[in-house]
Amino acid sequence: MGLGNLTNFAVSVVLAAALMGNLDRLQLWVIKAQAKLLYESRASAWGNPSLFNGK
Repeated sequence: MGLGNLTNFAVSVVLAAALMGNLDRLQLWVIKAQAKLLYESRASAWGNPSLFNGK
C-alpha cells in the first residue's frame, strides 16, 4: 500500500466520520492511540543495555 493509497484511506475515514457526526469520537480515538504509542515507547521499556555489552 503506497502513501497515496494510505492518504486516500485516511481522508475517506475522516470524511465518513464527519458525515456521520462522529468526528469528536474519531478525534478521541486518535488521541488515545497517540497516548498509547507514547507510553509504549518510553525509555524504561527498552530493556537492559548491559545485555549488549557481553558482560
